Amino acid sequence: MAKEYKMVIAVGNPLSKKTYKVELDLDGAQPLFGKKIGQEFNGELIGLDGYKLKITGGSDLSGFPMQKGIEGSGKKRVLLSVGSLGFRSRRYHSVPKGEGAKKKLKETRKGERRRKSIRGNTISDSIRQINCIVTKAGKATPEKLLGLEAKPEAEAPKAEKPVEIKSK
Repeated sequence: MAKEYKMVIAVGNPLSKKTYKVELDLDGAQPLFGKKIGQEFNGELIGLDGYKLKITGGSDLSGFPMQKGIEGSGKKRVLLSVGSLGFRSRRYHSVPKGEGAKKKLKETRKGERRRKSIRGNTISDSIRQINCIVTKAGKATPEKLLGLEAKPEAEAPKAEKPVEIKSK
């Protein structure tokens, strides 16, 4: 039995400084296939009427990040340096037992580079998360369009406390 395809789109709104999560199935994600990092698309594709969104990145099911400079949608092993996307500049070294910790963080060496797997800049069916930002806002708020607006709870009638009369 094959797993059901779901794509998550994280929409960041720089004005409100909030991020909204939209889940799409295969049919809903189809219009996004073939688009590249940096391209804009209409928010109507994901339910944000009147909005324009810009693709800023993404990752596949295994967590490999997309990188703007790599053409295509496949996975590639690229030599990365400190500060590059997908490169965490950490390495561990052993510490004597007298100091307590078994492993301790140490900075990377100057000029250190590592070969890492990353995805290309094109969206395909292997991509599971897309990161976007709002470039042009619509008339309604994203909360209202996505149905995330807080609904006021129906106020229940308050039960009155019985008044106790103290006798002297």
